[in-house]
Amino acid sequence: MEEKKTNVQELLKRRRELGERLIAIADDMKAKNREMTPEEKTEKEAIAREMNQIDLYIQAATNAKPAQVTKARELRFDEILREARNGGSNKEFTLQREAVVTTAQNIDATFPVTVEALMEPLEEGLILDKLGIPTRTGLRGTFVIPGIGAIEASVAGEAVEIGDSTVEWEKLVPAPKRLAIKASVSNQAINASDGTAYSAVLDQLRVGIVRTLNNRMFTTKQSLGDSFVGPFKALAAAQAVPAANIKTIAQKKAAKHILFAGEVPTYKEIQLLRTIPTVKGVRYLNGAYIMDAAMAGELRATPKGAGGGRMILEDGYIDGMPVYETNYLEMGTNKSYIAFGYFGYEALGQFGDMRMVIDPFTEADKDSVRIVLNADWAMTTLRPEAFCLGECNIESGSGSGSGE
Repeated sequence: MEEKKTNVQELLKRRRELGERLIAIADDMKAKNREMTPEEKTEKEAIAREMNQIDLYIQAATNAKPAQVTKARELRFDEILREARNGGSNKEFTLQREAVVTTAQNIDATFPVTVEALMEPLEEGLILDKLGIPTRTGLRGTFVIPGIGAIEASVAGEAVEIGDSTVEWEKLVPAPKRLAIKASVSNQAINASDGTAYSAVLDQLRVGIVRTLNNRMFTTKQSLGDSFVGPFKALAAAQAVPAANIKTIAQKKAAKHILFAGEVPTYKEIQLLRTIPTVKGVRYLNGAYIMDAAMAGELRATPKGAGGGRMILEDGYIDGMPVYETNYLEMGTNKSYIAFGYFGYEALGQFGDMRMVIDPFTEADKDSVRIVLNADWAMTTLRPEAFCLGECNIESGSGSGSGE
């Protein structure tokens, strides 16, 4: 018994060491405002695997229940597919957050796909790790994000009474929407599979999540009638004001949607996009420009000034601010946009459980099993003032973006 205690203590000590290493990486990234390096990503994956193994050992060493059976997720997923198909019934599962540990009594009630298995590639596809959009999963109940208004000090003479300052609180309540994704796997693949069905299905679900969240986060399409959108749909609906008419501080504070003079913006117009949120008092939280690949190519070939020299966009940055490319900003419209935002003010949340259903009937005519994933997601713009949209004047006929 004493030996078992000692082993568990050693395992817990090792787990703490691994956790401290992850915290050290995160702290260094925050301090240097940088992304995770390829070496750190590899190390993170290795740490996650070792932590899972440690958890299994600890649970096996301390649990007095019947002997546990651990299975690779890939193999257990294949078993579940075969059980649903051969049993002729639908099966519904909830995605887990911990390592898969099953017993003889509960083996049929366990689903071996973690939320993290979907979220990690989701971040890469949506460039969440680059934009710094706060993302939370497994949220419960009514998720209220508090906001606070600005107050100012008073200038007063000696012994002069001053009035009270009122702190105004706001409540930003996300409106979760159901996100449903489906994938199919053929019975031939199930029969021949030795863990490959898991990867094939997971890849399809990842792509579905990535495409949907990309589309909704950056959309400017007005035909989308629900609230599951990022900050740019509302900005696109606002009246476009010519950049040349935005001169005073008051005009900059009022601006949301600006119209560039030509098909390609000038360096001065690009800087105006960045200036507008800061004039409104927005703090610097993960700022970035968003544009399509074609516009990025134009700005890489457009000098800052009429005399040539340095280009507006160089090495993926405009004056130290990163530029990210996506076509979703303009998809479904006949416009050409460039957006700027401080993405620390845009929150993405997944509420409750992520539910997966295995259906052997719907696509029986294709000899396939359908897998459907349902989850509730919400996008919440915490500060609309943190974002600005620029529209290119595609009817101007001007292709020159140089000059001040």
